[in-house]
Amino acid sequence: MISWLTRDWGLKLVALVLAVGLWFYAVGEESVEVERTIPLEIQVKNKQMSVLKPSVKKIRVKLIAPRTRVSEIASKDIVARHVIGSEVKTAGDYSFRLESREVRVPSPDIRVMEITPDVIVVTLDEMIVQKLKVSPDFVGEPAYGYKVNDAEIRIDPNALLVEGPKGQLEKMDAVLTERIDLVGRIRSFRRTVKLNLPEGIRALSEAMIDIVIPIQEESGEKAFENVPIKILQDSGQTQPFELPVSVISFVLKGPRVVLEELDTSKILAYLDLSVLKPDDSEALVQLRLPADVSVKDPDALKVPVNMNSPPK
Repeated sequence: MISWLTRDWGLKLVALVLAVGLWFYAVGEESVEVERTIPLEIQVKNKQMSVLKPSVKKIRVKLIAPRTRVSEIASKDIVARHVIGSEVKTAGDYSFRLESREVRVPSPDIRVMEITPDVIVVTLDEMIVQKLKVSPDFVGEPAYGYKVNDAEIRIDPNALLVEGPKGQLEKMDAVLTERIDLVGRIRSFRRTVKLNLPEGIRALSEAMIDIVIPIQEESGEKAFENVPIKILQDSGQTQPFELPVSVISFVLKGPRVVLEELDTSKILAYLDLSVLKPDDSEALVQLRLPADVSVKDPDALKVPVNMNSPPK
């Protein structure tokens, strides 16, 4: 028995190696099924036509491949591409059945078993050229108390010729730039930006836009009620007068941030007797205010006065 095991041991060893190799080969060639969702590209040969809307932009495919190719299915790009021939010349719905050969796989060992959906519908439209204005696409807000002065925004060029599907362009009144960040801005600035064109739309000229964005302090108004009036007179001045009111109300205008920090205690309202004449019946109250702040209605500062009567 032992002699049988040891007889021609060299041949037996070779046979064992071949058997193991064949087993690994068989396992390696075992086919497996894999499903993936892939993008669908649709091209139109007729330059006067364009795809306005496809029923789907992605499809699901079932693939079968040797086990050794599974990593390629997972890692490499797989795309389906269908070409609509130049014989299609009218706008409307166009349907087709996607074929296995139109799915671009990374290896001939990988086969397409099933495509979902099996029928795809696209809406074709006539290509037209249209002139559209350029609008900046702002994101965020300037710093508190500041704003964009829309009336002084400068855009060059402010309009462009663009080409695209008729049904899509007729719904548009402008094309947007790429996003321009306004967050925290307190000063005017300039940018050169690209256009952010919708899918299917292209500019017929250089699509770089030069834009100047003016940032300014935000103005506002604030009412102040019953501000005490102080009397200012030269030492030794004894001219009698009568002031029927002791407080005054008015509205101030100026930078919003400054106004919000301003209160009655920070405003000096005074009447200078040295500038009044004996026959004056009305006087103008003076205000000491922060820079860039003024009275909305100067007439609100007028008060009655009688310079021939002693003060009460």
